[in-house]
Amino acid sequence: MAKRKRSQERPQPKHKKQQKSQHDKRERLLCQNTRRKKTRKAKVPLTGTMKKAVSVLQAVMDPRIAFRLAIVIAGMLLADGRRTASSWFVAAGVKDDWDRFYDCLISVGRTSGKLATAVLGLVVQKFAPGPGDRILLGMDDSPTARYGRHVEGAGVHHNPTPGPADGEWLYGHNWVVMAWLVTHPLWGVIAQPLRSMLYVREVDVPKLADKHGAWEFRTKHQLGVELLEWFLKSIRALGQKSAVWLVVDGAYAMRPFLVPVLKMGVVVVSRLRKDARLFDLPPAGSHGNRIYGHNRISLARRAGQRRGWQTITYRNRGIEVTRQYQTFLATSKLISGQIRVVILRFEDQSWAPYFCTDTSAQVRDILEAVAARWAIEEHFHDVKEVWGAGQQQVRNVWSSIGCWHLNQWLYTLVELCCWDSDKSQLTDRGARRWDNPDRRPSHADRRRSISRKMLQKNFLAALPSAPDNRKIRRLLDVLLDLAT
Repeated sequence: MAKRKRSQERPQPKHKKQQKSQHDKRERLLCQNTRRKKTRKAKVPLTGTMKKAVSVLQAVMDPRIAFRLAIVIAGMLLADGRRTASSWFVAAGVKDDWDRFYDCLISVGRTSGKLATAVLGLVVQKFAPGPGDRILLGMDDSPTARYGRHVEGAGVHHNPTPGPADGEWLYGHNWVVMAWLVTHPLWGVIAQPLRSMLYVREVDVPKLADKHGAWEFRTKHQLGVELLEWFLKSIRALGQKSAVWLVVDGAYAMRPFLVPVLKMGVVVVSRLRKDARLFDLPPAGSHGNRIYGHNRISLARRAGQRRGWQTITYRNRGIEVTRQYQTFLATSKLISGQIRVVILRFEDQSWAPYFCTDTSAQVRDILEAVAARWAIEEHFHDVKEVWGAGQQQVRNVWSSIGCWHLNQWLYTLVELCCWDSDKSQLTDRGARRWDNPDRRPSHADRRRSISRKMLQKNFLAALPSAPDNRKIRRLLDVLLDLAT
């Protein structure tokens, strides 16, 4: 039997007919329960530097709802299993006023810009670049799978990492994310996500506009430009005058994105297509209005040459690697000007071309920026596997935006709180004899260390001073190991 040819067209979302939700908030408000218990604090409150960092975020929120943010974050640190919003509330000890905590998630989504500025302020305090240093940003987009026709803002998107049972497409949200890429002296480059923008397909925009008012369609490139405008405005307001570099993948190496970004004074590093349309430099003495040279440059021919290769050693994902490269200046219609092109040859003799919009940039800086971009991919993995981003089962678009940002900001805050911690404080592999003791602590290890401190302060403080206190503490440590 002949196989059916797979269609190249984007599929349309299909959902079963669903009845109206039985949990109607308007009906609950008409019949209020005056005896319901209100949640004033988390079952296990935040402690230490995490408590201080969250208080900075609470300061920019409405005071009537800001106290709930610390309760939600405490539940996020202690929740286990499927990380739905309800599992956050259960871990935090939320009582009968659980609906107010869903309102808190909506408020976080609506004020995500202000909260992101507060997170940026914390990152600047920790990683403020010195004179002559540069800020390296990473930008990429990532989808989160959802289900249900009532999930606002969801649509059909390309699946970037399809597994054996996954398809080429998925239904859900798509997020354009910007992160500050910082190098740890021991653990390499770590992404500090700052803010995201929800990409909604043009065909799905009218549904949102009908319910939430003015919601305009914007491409991923336009969302990326908007994120950069916000970052530059915020970072200059904080007194930082350092140069800004942005590293992106090849999907953002497009003229609609590059031209407005270059007008902001940002240097862009990205990958080139192997069939990119490049030209040599205009001949000396030519008219000033000439931008491109006469001759077309073939990257494949350049990469196939045996001569002209140089050797360089640079840092790539935590280790020093030595590879061959070629570099030259070219003119491109991507930016209507000159770019520096670097062709990198790998150990298996394959090659990849990269470019930088700063023609005076060093090859080492370009290659290390390209290698640092992988940190944002590691962030996407951890924010979905460790924090369960996309699993919150909320339908309101602002609530979805709030949940996604909370997961990302918790990733950043955990990295900030554990940045100066010793390796032995973050993880103990003594109970795992099969594990590599020299492996760097994972993000899950850092999150677990903060959760453990919260539980220790809450439970150990309640222990009486007795002769057998040590034994009780040892048993409690065993329970904490199992719990976290």
